[in-house]
Amino acid sequence: MSTTKLKFFTPKTCIQVGLAANVALTGFKLFAGIMGLSKAMIADALHSLSDILTSLVVYAGICIGERPPDKEHPYGHGNAETIAASLVSLIILGIGGYAGVSAARAIMRQEFNAPLNIALFAAAISIILKEALFRYTVKVGKISNNPAVVADAWHHRSDAYSSIAALVGIAGAKVSFLFLDPLAGLVVSGLIVGIAIRLIRSNVGIIMDERPNADLINAIKDLVREVKGVERIDSIKIHQRGSTFTIDLEIAVDGSLSVDEGHRIAVGVKSKLRKKVRNIRDVMVHVNPAKTKEK
Repeated sequence: MSTTKLKFFTPKTCIQVGLAANVALTGFKLFAGIMGLSKAMIADALHSLSDILTSLVVYAGICIGERPPDKEHPYGHGNAETIAASLVSLIILGIGGYAGVSAARAIMRQEFNAPLNIALFAAAISIILKEALFRYTVKVGKISNNPAVVADAWHHRSDAYSSIAALVGIAGAKVSFLFLDPLAGLVVSGLIVGIAIRLIRSNVGIIMDERPNADLINAIKDLVREVKGVERIDSIKIHQRGSTFTIDLEIAVDGSLSVDEGHRIAVGVKSKLRKKVRNIRDVMVHVNPAKTKEK
């Protein structure tokens, strides 16, 4: 992959692309909602406006998270990314709740309108653009293992859901089914809330040092066992801070080896893991003596 393509798939560039797209899309949808007499599109534009806020929050979290360790933060600032992801999740939850309440109120009050074609066109454009942004952003989030970028990706997806609701409602209203607008909004608000709850659960797991998935642990164990001199693994702990991991290992080596030889094996383990496992900030290896053959 070329340097230009690699740069395009970095968290900062990803957030910048999303921010620029959201500014343009918000302005267009707000114009279409006002001129097209569509309350659904105006609400959808406000949802896109929240995307701008969350992108700024995520960008700030990434910038802080990239700072190197210092005296006050010896393990680095990676949790800033998790905090940013949590804030984005709460914003998504608030938007979903607000959309649901607004839709329910419109149904009870029978506040139905017949929107114009420009609102329908804006909804279609929003769905296509937001789905493309979701796929791009979630790919970058997975490549970088960045929870804040993944959260921002799902915010793009929630906005696409909002635009689908607007499209269905506007199209239904244009063929005399005026109640479809708020009804679709009510259904999609439930989907948005579900996304927010899943993201919040994931971020809480990181903050609480939840055990990572078994595949990662097994892969690390397999790599450690490949290092010559390692007789067994006594303990393995993995702490995630933002997008990076710190690994604490206890390995057993031949008890008759010198301290220097045991240290050499530990360095070999650390070097192998840092080369083979992505997103590792640090590896700490404690060496225990294994029973010798004589014993």
